[in-house]
Amino acid sequence: MDNGASVRTGVSHPAVIMIIEGRVPEGGQASLEEFFAAPPAFFDAPHSALMHIQWNAADGRTFRVAFKYATERDFEIEDIRTRTESAVAQHRARLARLLDAQPVITIWRESSRQFSLDLVRAYWDLVAAREWEALRAIVAPDVVIEWPASNERLAGVEDLIAANRGAPDGWTAKVRSVVGSGENVASDVEEFLDSGESFRVATFWTVRNQRIVRGTEYRTAVGQSHTPAWRRGHTRPIL
Repeated sequence: MDNGASVRTGVSHPAVIMIIEGRVPEGGQASLEEFFAAPPAFFDAPHSALMHIQWNAADGRTFRVAFKYATERDFEIEDIRTRTESAVAQHRARLARLLDAQPVITIWRESSRQFSLDLVRAYWDLVAAREWEALRAIVAPDVVIEWPASNERLAGVEDLIAANRGAPDGWTAKVRSVVGSGENVASDVEEFLDSGESFRVATFWTVRNQRIVRGTEYRTAVGQSHTPAWRRGHTRPIL
């Protein structure tokens, strides 16, 4: 997405980020931007800051908007009000009337970041151990895994398990690092085969609602690519 419209900000390091994604009818972009640009009158001291409205360049009607909260308590205060106060319910109903369909809402908490990192580590442990039933507990049923180097896509947990179950025995994995921000997690893994071959695997994950929902994986055979002539003399072996 791009073509963003910046609006009010003020929270430098949020504890909670709420992301709303949806689509407006034809010609509805201006009305949505006006809706988000005007702070609701019923919030005397709003606890959230609207970070950015992003429009999808492909169709110009799909959007993403993010609210950030300085503390989890700030988020909880507004969350309770949205459930209990009629004025807030009416405000949300007005938003719904501006959209083509019910929006998708994703909530990321700073306290849940470590959970996402641990989930990705658990994925590698379970695949290496061939614990397929346990893998189902941490992967979304409609997970999508892509391997761009071989132009392959796995759609759904059943295909993911079948593809991994068919892999040859005799390999181990070592997780070198896992880092992440929000729902995005990246892992750097070494794979060692009994044949002596080794691979480095970089995977970019999406973790949502306590499940892995997407992964894009790049796998490279260690030492199999040759240094081009124009780089020789400027580099040295890693190992």
